[in-house]
Amino acid sequence: MLVIEDEEASRRAIAQGLLEAGCNVVEAADGVAGLELAVSGAVDVVLLDLRLPRLDGEHLLEKLRRTSAVPVLVVSAKRDEDDRIEALNLGADDYLVKPFTIRELLARMRAVLRRVEGEVTTTLRIGDVTIDFASRTVALADARVPLTALEFDVLACLARRRGRLVSREAIDAAIHPRQAMLGPEGGTDGHEAVSNVVDVIVLRLRKKLGHELIQTRRGQGFIIDG
Repeated sequence: MLVIEDEEASRRAIAQGLLEAGCNVVEAADGVAGLELAVSGAVDVVLLDLRLPRLDGEHLLEKLRRTSAVPVLVVSAKRDEDDRIEALNLGADDYLVKPFTIRELLARMRAVLRRVEGEVTTTLRIGDVTIDFASRTVALADARVPLTALEFDVLACLARRRGRLVSREAIDAAIHPRQAMLGPEGGTDGHEAVSNVVDVIVLRLRKKLGHELIQTRRGQGFIIDG
């Protein structure tokens, strides 16, 4: 979860509330740094203030939507209807006016994720591949393809973020949430282990489901674009 807010007290308060709710939080204090983090594929939701130094929220949102479909919840003191409409037209998924409570913020975030990532949908079809999230089964051209639990988790992580770039670290955090909360224990060796594990699983998925399903963006991560 990425919080882009230039006012330190407000940013820290939001981050602390999210951390207490069990979320992993990344912070950015200006628009340029926020945009770099938002397009990395390592965050599931962006909380975006509009009044930012270096790059304002509206322009950040406009640039972000050229390359990413990551859910964006605008949190702003701007109350005018025109401001809300402009942000939504630029690609925001929701708009929350300050001040607000963490409970309301969490409720809005859950609603955005349900709507954007299709959590209420139990099946997803991508070309010839059909994924049934409820039964954790996959079919290729209507023929059942056996996957290991880890293979399915990686595929589900990428499929639910269809059209969005997902970094190796984000995939590893999705399939090993407890380890992600504890943090890396081995520095560079830990990073290499993450890359190796994810790469091996993606290779196995390509062999089973087709080499075109998962695309690699060198130095950035993976994406299912179909």
